Amino acid sequence: MCCDGPVLTRRPHAGRWSDPLIAAGTFGIGVVLYLVGLYQLGTGPTDVALGLRIGLLALMCVADVFRRAHPAAALAAGSVVFAADLALGPTIPIWLVLTDLVYAAVRYGSARVSRAVCYLTAVAVAALATVVYVAEEDIRFAAGAGLVTALFFGTPVWWGLAIRRQTEIAAAERERARAQEVLAELDREAAVTHERATMARDLHDVIASHLSAIAIHSEAALSADGAYSDPALHTVLKAIRSSSVAGLSEMKSMIELLRATDPDTTPDPRAAPPRLVELPVVVDAARATGSTVDARVEVDAGALPSIVDHTAYRIAQEALTNALKHAPGEPIDVSIRLCENTLHLDVRNPLAPGRPSAPESTGAHGLANMRHRAGLLGGTLHAGATDRTWRVSARLPVTTAGGDR
Repeated sequence: MCCDGPVLTRRPHAGRWSDPLIAAGTFGIGVVLYLVGLYQLGTGPTDVALGLRIGLLALMCVADVFRRAHPAAALAAGSVVFAADLALGPTIPIWLVLTDLVYAAVRYGSARVSRAVCYLTAVAVAALATVVYVAEEDIRFAAGAGLVTALFFGTPVWWGLAIRRQTEIAAAERERARAQEVLAELDREAAVTHERATMARDLHDVIASHLSAIAIHSEAALSADGAYSDPALHTVLKAIRSSSVAGLSEMKSMIELLRATDPDTTPDPRAAPPRLVELPVVVDAARATGSTVDARVEVDAGALPSIVDHTAYRIAQEALTNALKHAPGEPIDVSIRLCENTLHLDVRNPLAPGRPSAPESTGAHGLANMRHRAGLLGGTLHAGATDRTWRVSARLPVTTAGGDR
């Protein structure tokens, strides 16, 4: 909307030639009217030199050249010339140019100028009617003069306001269209950001577990009796081990790139995320590596909101993966139970001999993911070693999580 500045509907240089042409055409018509004697409005002196009349018209048309570029200044200059013409006896050409200047001021001027011209036009009509009444002492003549003046100047004011209003509406529509384009672009960027964040979160949960399993199995194979009896087999196992570890390292860089912002917490109702009822699949895979896993899930199927169920599954999966990676062969204890309105999830395993009590840097993303998932539900997650036992403990509120059961 154009509230404080001029209203423009054309290119900045659109009036470079049109305004001078309008002024020149008006001047030509006015000169013809003066030459044929059809220029007087009412009675007035007839002995005014024609050259003076044409000179005033020329000054008026010079002001009209700036009707679009400087509408307020052009109207002010034209008003001075109009006052001089009025003192000599009003003439039609001068009045015609003045009406165009009034229209231009209302149409192209700022909102303040446009309002001021409207008010001043009303004041001028009332003042002219009053002057005529005082001079002629005829109320009907004064009323007629006021009506004619109102029509003469009110028409360009009304027309200028109407065109201005249409221009403002069109400008508002363009601004709204641009705003909608910006919003659409922001929505697209938000969707991309959400997808990137979701990929970063699930990439570690899904792919890292498989890569870790490959690394663990290959390490176990390399440590088995007879692994060095076949050099070719030993070389292949070493290559598998090296590739899986390198893949984990490269995936860490990809996660850093994809995790531009925090993911959206709103679950997709169309998705079918894994739940705790599928945890035995993960437990069986862990047992296949040679570790003893004691898993106790004391939660009925469907007793949890879907988002809590999915989050608990992901945390348990990640905790098992970390235990297998950092303490291969050690027994793992998994306990999941529902106490009042809080889900308690605990995963414990002894630290491997010679292993530090803190996780390696390769496990930092897994811990960060688990904490982030718990935090999204308003829960907590603690991970650390006590008495050479590594423990992951999560507390997830059930009543505040929402979602379908």
